[in-house]
Amino acid sequence: MGFLFSLIFIDMKFIISENKVESLKQIAQYLIDNELNNLRIMSDEEWGMGEMDEINEVASVDKIIVDKLEMSDGVNVYIDIYVLTDREEFDLVLGAVEYSLEQWLPNIKVHVNEIITPD
Repeated sequence: MGFLFSLIFIDMKFIISENKVESLKQIAQYLIDNELNNLRIMSDEEWGMGEMDEINEVASVDKIIVDKLEMSDGVNVYIDIYVLTDREEFDLVLGAVEYSLEQWLPNIKVHVNEIITPD
């Protein structure tokens, strides 16, 4: 599944028109979903006993949903993290997600709105 969006490159800055923000939100969601899947595969196949905390962190995330995307002082992505446990720290997952998004949009910032736990 691919998305097409246009960026105008002027003086080392990306200018994204308002009507492209929704497309960019869909692209961000797609990239986040892929990165979370990649982390799951790596944690299952490549990580060992020395990475138990990281394995538990990745396993505790059910899904990450892009709530909104704002274009003020760069690109700001606001996410909700749905978790399967009561874990509250997701440094590895958030770092990987932000790095993945930065490959497409430099200086993007990821902000956590909510960590949603099961009832």
